[in-house]
Amino acid sequence: MRSATLVVLGLLACGCGHSPSTREARTSLVITAVSPPSGSKVVVPAQYPFNEIGGVVLPPQSGLISVTVSLEIADEVPWAQLYVYLLSGSDYCGQNLPDAPTWGFLPAGWATTYTVTGFQVYNLPCDVTGVQAFFHTRNNGLLIPPTPAETIAQATAPASFQIRR
Repeated sequence: MRSATLVVLGLLACGCGHSPSTREARTSLVITAVSPPSGSKVVVPAQYPFNEIGGVVLPPQSGLISVTVSLEIADEVPWAQLYVYLLSGSDYCGQNLPDAPTWGFLPAGWATTYTVTGFQVYNLPCDVTGVQAFFHTRNNGLLIPPTPAETIAQATAPASFQIRR
């Protein structure tokens, strides 16, 4: 009986500190929500003026467009930024320039959810066919999509709405 108790205690000791719900950190970017819904038309209010190249800035919290992403990293990252592009066919017609968050000194296992609500739309009308997000380490001011070497994670989601005046 004594040896059976020792075996049970040994098995219990091996399981200590480990639970089935413990998971390893992974690197991911998931687009969890896009608004407005497919088939919608976003009409830009007159209070948002056109700029000289024919576009318009939709300020954060304007309530016109939003993209929610969940981010998670497996390894430590000294600095990172989130770029979200509004795709139009094989090109893009907007970017989250007034709402492109940055983070510094991210530890391994860091995770967050962020909703982008500000966009610069380059031309109107814009027929949005998708949303593409990049979590990247480029810190040089370039606004084009980052290279694969600069990208921590990326995701694309379908969308179908029009932005117009």
